[in-house]
Amino acid sequence: MRRIHFDVTDSTNTQARLLAAIHPGERVLVTAAEQTAGRGRQGRQWLSPRGGAWMTIAWPMRLEPSTYRTASLATAVGVRRALLELATRGMPAEAAAFALDVRVKWPNDLLINDAKVAGILCEQSVGAQHGGDAIFIGIGVNVEFRQEILDEPASGEPLRHRATTLSNAAGRLVDVSEVVERTALEVAAAMEQLEACGFAGAPADGGRSLLDELRDALAYVGKIRRWRSPRGDVTGRVLGIDDDGRLLLEGDAGVIVCDAGELETNDRPR
Repeated sequence: MRRIHFDVTDSTNTQARLLAAIHPGERVLVTAAEQTAGRGRQGRQWLSPRGGAWMTIAWPMRLEPSTYRTASLATAVGVRRALLELATRGMPAEAAAFALDVRVKWPNDLLINDAKVAGILCEQSVGAQHGGDAIFIGIGVNVEFRQEILDEPASGEPLRHRATTLSNAAGRLVDVSEVVERTALEVAAAMEQLEACGFAGAPADGGRSLLDELRDALAYVGKIRRWRSPRGDVTGRVLGIDDDGRLLLEGDAGVIVCDAGELETNDRPR
C-alpha cells in the first residue's frame, strides 16, 4: 500500500481523510513520528510522543458498509498478531508461549500483562468528498519511549488505565519502524480476512476465524466489570463476545448484550 510519512502532524486520522481524497480507491498508510493532536475514542487525547508507532490506514470499502461493522475488532486481532510476533521474536517457542499475556480489552485496546500498550480508533466515511467510501483505521502503539512519560503525562490528566511500552514488556529495544511495518501487514491481512470470510467465518485454508481468535484473547473474562455507555452503567461478569462481536455481561437481570461503550478496568465487588 502507498505510505505517506510525517515527522510531525496533528493526527494521522485527520491526514488520512485528506489523502484518501487525493488517492481515491487506494489503500494508504499514513504514519507520523509524533502527533500533536492524537485522539482516541470519545474525543479523548492520545499521548503521541516520539518513540511510538502512530499510523492510520485509509481502507477503501469495496463491500457494503455493514461488512465493516466489526472492523475495529478485526483490527485488534491484527494488531495482537503483530505485537505477539514482535515481542517474542528470538524467544524459544516454549518460552514465548508463557512470556507475555497479550489481550484485547473490548472493544479497541491492546494490553500486555494488563497494561495498555496500543489503542485503535476506526472511523467510517461515506461519500465522494473523501474519495469514495472508506474506513480510517487509526492505530497507536507505545514502543520505546520512557515509562515516565506514561506514568506522569505532561497534560496532567491521569491515564484511565496503567500503560506500558512494547520495549518494556519485551525486555529489549523494539524498533518503531518494525512495529509500523508488521502492524500494517497484519492489520491488512485481518481486514482482507474480514472481507473474504466475515467476522465469524473460517478461512478456506483451515485457519481460525477472527471471532475465535478474539474470544481466546479477550481480557477480563470471568471478572466483574462496569460497562459504561450512553444508555447508562451496568455492572456484571464478563462472559465473552457473541458471534457479532458484542460484549456479553452477566448481571443481576441476566445476560446483557453490550454493543457500544467501554469497560472500566478495576475489579468490582461480587
